Amino acid sequence: MRRTPLVLAAAAAGGYAVSRRRREPGSWPELHARTVGVPADDGTVLHAEVSGPHDASGTVVLAHGYVLSNRLWDQQVAALIEARPDLRVITYDQRGHGQSSRAPRDSATIDQLGRDLAAVLDQLATGPVVLVGHSMGGMTIMSYVEQHPDQVGTRVVGAGLVATSSGGLADLTFGLPTRASDRLKVVIPAGMEQARRWEDAGRKPLPQPFLRPVLFGRAARPADVRRTFEVLSACSAHTVADFFETFTAHDRLAALAALSDVPVSILIGSADRLCPLPMSRAMADALPHARLRVYPGAGHMLQLERAAEVSAELVSLASAIPAERLASV
Repeated sequence: MRRTPLVLAAAAAGGYAVSRRRREPGSWPELHARTVGVPADDGTVLHAEVSGPHDASGTVVLAHGYVLSNRLWDQQVAALIEARPDLRVITYDQRGHGQSSRAPRDSATIDQLGRDLAAVLDQLATGPVVLVGHSMGGMTIMSYVEQHPDQVGTRVVGAGLVATSSGGLADLTFGLPTRASDRLKVVIPAGMEQARRWEDAGRKPLPQPFLRPVLFGRAARPADVRRTFEVLSACSAHTVADFFETFTAHDRLAALAALSDVPVSILIGSADRLCPLPMSRAMADALPHARLRVYPGAGHMLQLERAAEVSAELVSLASAIPAERLASV
């Protein structure tokens, strides 16, 4: 059952948490998580799901990408809980996404997403923290450490940057010839505004088939593609349009310096068209100690296309958190 923002607001006000059981077809894991509403600094309520013990040794937080949701981290959550049952694992829906509240249009910025992550950490995390972000989620982490560099090395003890970028997105070609990509960049904003009007009129446009090669490599499993498109189709056209402009302004290569003294894993598919390999190499150059992992043939949805390998990398990254139980939370 989909929880409305009103239910989430009530949860946040009363500290409400409910066990949630979820089963997906095929190889998707069954998860047991507590559902919690997290109020951000502007009152927007974020939907979060918390797995693991109350007396956790530490916390891993997974932040999803643009027009996606926390559902697409399920395989990594299951792997982390199995390998490290002493940890708390948190996934949450970015504002305007998934089951989180609709966000004011002017709050659809990566800067605000950094503040939202701070709210999630302050209200739900315990002990040392490892932050993991896919695509826009990785940019969210960069925004957070830019705003809170003092938390890195003290509270934040590791970071995973999955199929993401520290900047240069204004020059993105989507794997197309320059002339074609330039035309597409002119058409996209107009199409998004039309989709916004359609949605307001009760017509929900569905994701177009051309998005498959943009999001996935050639060997992607049909079940993963279907699941991703289910999430995409549930995302409001307002969210899609509102966040689109923030990416060209994203420039946080310098902010990565805050992560210089903690373990960092940079994971990228060689066929990623949205945050292509050179963007990950630029981040690795800025963080010489980081582990750069390139997955041949994989596209942007790396945590689905290379689920086991990404999960193993995150489990390894979580070793930055000592396996010692806190007294209580």
